Amino acid sequence: MKFYAEKDLALCGLACVLCSHEDCSGCKERGCKEGSNCSVYQCATGKGFDGCYQCDEFPCEEKMLQGIRNRAFNRYAKEHGKQALLDRLRDNFEQGIKYHKLDSLKGDYDMIDTENQVIQLIQFGKRNPYVR
Repeated sequence: MKFYAEKDLALCGLACVLCSHEDCSGCKERGCKEGSNCSVYQCATGKGFDGCYQCDEFPCEEKMLQGIRNRAFNRYAKEHGKQALLDRLRDNFEQGIKYHKLDSLKGDYDMIDTENQVIQLIQFGKRNPYVR
């Protein structure tokens, strides 16, 4: 797996920069196969936002924003800035923290129970060996 800085973050907070699909150009370039029907994409671009983290209504009821990882990534970007999130994701990637496994859409950020724990993993880059 590789870090693709040019892919940026998806509007919903997914880390396109860490996507294992090399042929995908990312959400913002309309590379995602689900993009044309994505209500988050339609909402955020319609409001002129770079991501849900910029919206005063975040977190909302959008299905894509119900996952702990997406909410935590957006919250981190809202509190610290998008570039800070991208920097931490790159650092964590270089330290071996997996965004998702090659055979799965889940990774280290998904093996945690709360948004605050995901924020801690983003911030400090250490997996807690006592968390499943």
